[in-house]
Amino acid sequence: MYNVLPELYREVLTRLLDEIGSRGYYSGVLEFEYWGVECRMVLSAVIYRDEVQYPEGAFSVVEDIVPVWWEFHTFIDGEEVVNNFSFNELREYID
Repeated sequence: MYNVLPELYREVLTRLLDEIGSRGYYSGVLEFEYWGVECRMVLSAVIYRDEVQYPEGAFSVVEDIVPVWWEFHTFIDGEEVVNNFSFNELREYID
């Protein structure tokens, strides 16, 4: 089993937020390599936002990502390896 560590959750979230952009709904596939492990996330999700006031102005920030459907796959040397990814844990890293 591949153990998903906090660093990988942060990497997934960073890449996912880049993919989501300003959308209120996301459906897509996120693929990347992380320390020799090929990762693939299939996700359809509703994106909840909040408007935050800064001295520079108001900004819309992601408050929550609620999945409708998700899968997270890990591959080592081309073979899929079972992992312990938890979408609820990923959501804990949203600021």
